[in-house]
Amino acid sequence: MAETINIGEIAPRLSKDILKHFLWGIHPKMDDNFECSNEKHLGEGGKPKATHPGDVVFLYQDPYLGKTVYLHTDLKSYAADSINSTRLRSAFKSLCMTIDCARGSDSWRSKYSVDESEAYEVRGLLFVHNHDNGYDKPFYEAIDKIDLQALPVAPGTQLHYLGPKDIQRLYSIANDVLRLKGEGELPQTYTFYYPDLVMSRRQGDVWAQPATVETLTSPYIIIKHAATDSQSAGYIIYYNAPASSPEEFEYFLDSLSRFQMLESGERILLRVTDPDAPNDLKSIFLTAQKKYVKAWGFDPAREEILAKIQIERITSVTSTYNPEDMGWRE
Repeated sequence: MAETINIGEIAPRLSKDILKHFLWGIHPKMDDNFECSNEKHLGEGGKPKATHPGDVVFLYQDPYLGKTVYLHTDLKSYAADSINSTRLRSAFKSLCMTIDCARGSDSWRSKYSVDESEAYEVRGLLFVHNHDNGYDKPFYEAIDKIDLQALPVAPGTQLHYLGPKDIQRLYSIANDVLRLKGEGELPQTYTFYYPDLVMSRRQGDVWAQPATVETLTSPYIIIKHAATDSQSAGYIIYYNAPASSPEEFEYFLDSLSRFQMLESGERILLRVTDPDAPNDLKSIFLTAQKKYVKAWGFDPAREEILAKIQIERITSVTSTYNPEDMGWRE
């Protein structure tokens, strides 16, 4: 039983160590239940639920929605052979019912200090960590085996999930952010960059914007930062796509142009996160630069801008949270 408790502490510890670097807030109330208000929510043996679980609630201000997003999170820490569609279906089913109640619950709002005068929404997040680092399958394969249509998802409910590889990648990015701060490449304060889109406009202050849950699983995570003592102001972009072809990078460069970043004159540092990215990564990127310049009619100004973009790969770091270590209390 003690070992099970120690394993269960890994996911909360890991989530806090990672997500603070993406500027998420965390409510201090953890590991607490709130009342179920729907008699149709059934638990073990078909009995109506009395309460719903609450591991942790993360929160951030969404720069496009202009409202606070509360992520009521179910933290799971499984061994590799325990990550299967049956267990995930059960976790999603429980989370569906939990968020259905949380969205309209006075008890939930009171417990997690929600100001009803503010604009906000409540979503669910399933955070699945693999504590023995033995899960090497694509997580979506287990997700695809779940009949999502059969889950009790209430209208308007949004659920998100982070699987083992997502968490591993975010852990590596968080460690890279720490290293760049230590080397003076990145100041202690920074913001995640959100360009104005055709159908959406960014709201609020441009600085101290968090990475949304959608951003964490997007092809690129863009950090905008001010100048440091040793580095000029600019952008650090964590590139989460495979980085395997010039065409892929051509699309990326075109995205930077549409985001009004190439014309800014500020430094752009590209950080590739995929540990399986090709060995000739820089050659592939150079080919993409040449093809993109050609498409622009060999514009010398555009060529000069592209030549200044630096591309590197980050060091992939494996979390080493150990169940035995979790048993120590200091």
